[in-house]
Amino acid sequence: MKKIQSVVACALALTLIGAANLSSAQSGRVEGKAIVRAVHGNVEAQENGSWVPLRPNKELDPGVKIRTGPDSSTDLSVNGYSSTVRIQENTTMVIPEMFRVGPGREADTDTTLDLQLGTVLGNVKKLSASSRYEIRTPHGVAGIRGTDFQVTVVMEPGGGYVVTFTSVTGELTVSAVINPGEAPVVKVLRTGESWTPGNGDVVPTPPQIIAAALAEINSLPNGGTANVNIPTPPRIPTFPSGGPPNGLPSPPAVPPPPSNPGNTGT
Repeated sequence: MKKIQSVVACALALTLIGAANLSSAQSGRVEGKAIVRAVHGNVEAQENGSWVPLRPNKELDPGVKIRTGPDSSTDLSVNGYSSTVRIQENTTMVIPEMFRVGPGREADTDTTLDLQLGTVLGNVKKLSASSRYEIRTPHGVAGIRGTDFQVTVVMEPGGGYVVTFTSVTGELTVSAVINPGEAPVVKVLRTGESWTPGNGDVVPTPPQIIAAALAEINSLPNGGTANVNIPTPPRIPTFPSGGPPNGLPSPPAVPPPPSNPGNTGT
């Protein structure tokens, strides 16, 4: 009961500082879906009380519970194509809410992920002012707006949880109840910062962790590069006569683009 009250309090705190929720009375409000983009290893979804293997291109309704085994992961487009997430190995996550208001890419969206155990990372492209995207955990809620993020939940031997929120690029607003009965503490994480509620203040994330998370995000279907400055490749000169003048060496061949491993299922 205390855990539920803490999560509700954190979600309320995020709403009060500007993470606006969509009203159920709005006209044109329809249920959203998550689309499975890739599956690696043993990944299952709970349907009607039974666990079934997850397959690429499957559509998932709100309320779905997903779990991944060792050395396994799945990539999802959640509630449209403005967000793509990777559920990493040994993770359990529920998607309790997905709603859309309005047509196509201009729609306002209301999305909630409930990370119960493990790690989820991904990219949420810039949302409309009326949209809401939250990641709930056993110890705090993150509000996301145009962010590359990583959230990890680890169970302690005594049954408690250690939760770490990381902004890979962009800005992440986190609300967590540190002491039962007290008001939630709100922190704003900027690029390269992490916070573990109950374990001090916001801190810089080790560069190797940011680099590893960014590599994972950039390998997602649709890419996670909306918040990253990608250098422009050098221009390869062309010569109308079929070769360089004055004995200059020929330009290097342009290598083919790398294949995207996220679009194949196993």
